Amino acid sequence: MTPITTRRYLESLARSGQLSAPGLEFALKRIGAFPNSAQWLRFADRLLLVAGTLLILAGVLYFFAFNWNELHRFTKISLVVLLLFISASMMAYTGPARAEGKVWLGAGVVFIGLLLAVVGQIYQTGADTESLFAGWALLALPWVSISCAPWLWLFWLLLVNTAMALFLVGRIDILMVFFYSDAMFWGPLLFNALALSVWEFLWPRVDWMRVTYAPRFIVFLAAIAATGLGASWWFLTRRVEWQLIHFAPIGYLIWLSVTIWHYGKRRQDIVPLALSALSCIAVLTAGLISTLFGSRHFDVVSFFVIGVAVATMTAAAAAWLRLTSSRWSKIREVRGA
Repeated sequence: MTPITTRRYLESLARSGQLSAPGLEFALKRIGAFPNSAQWLRFADRLLLVAGTLLILAGVLYFFAFNWNELHRFTKISLVVLLLFISASMMAYTGPARAEGKVWLGAGVVFIGLLLAVVGQIYQTGADTESLFAGWALLALPWVSISCAPWLWLFWLLLVNTAMALFLVGRIDILMVFFYSDAMFWGPLLFNALALSVWEFLWPRVDWMRVTYAPRFIVFLAAIAATGLGASWWFLTRRVEWQLIHFAPIGYLIWLSVTIWHYGKRRQDIVPLALSALSCIAVLTAGLISTLFGSRHFDVVSFFVIGVAVATMTAAAAAWLRLTSSRWSKIREVRGA
């Protein structure tokens, strides 16, 4: 059994009264569940490193924001290029495999976005905001590729999702609708589903990808995209002649079913299940709003029905998650026995 599974098994024995509190503490110490002094020092070192880097990056950003009008345009660009060069040099000196190298890589990725923003503000290129984030993600991809850092890959995914979200919000006009139709609403869900599939496929094969927060964050991004697609179906299917929007419930149900099956049966992670339940509540609530308010029932009863429905679905989701967690504990007890 893995250390996490062993710890859960020991905790289940303690809850059932088969293991005393001192015995549980002793067993957890033996399996290394409690950090020792060396691990605490390593944690403090990483925490101070990340905190210092974030403070430096915040200082650089505020420096440009406060002194923007006083600095010459060549000075602005030169300073950002110098910071980017320092980041690349320090990363090459320390190596991307070390924690310091990964931090310098992250700083370089931030400076790439800062450089694009500075150039866009100086020369007023006319580029849209989504183009800035898309170019940022494209230029940062080589840096992210050599980092082997899950948090940096997640930041890159966030950049791509931000670009797609800004594109959807800012480009819903006649031209975009004519060329892209409703296919553009499927983009975020398909992209994040593909990213999650790749991550889950590489999870048992690549050591640095085996962190719990990474797939949870990607599921969070996919849940936002799926919720947006599922909720938009209630409001758009009766008002437009688009074809792909009619398949939105099928796509949403496929995503919901696969997520619940994978993280409920195979991975046994409660966070993606909670996100799936929250997404389902939001989509069903959107359907209820569309049904009631679409019929022009703008009265107190409609708001009361929506409130009761949300409370009922939330209670049902909480009971389902609690039952699922209890069932997992029993399965671990049987396997441990």
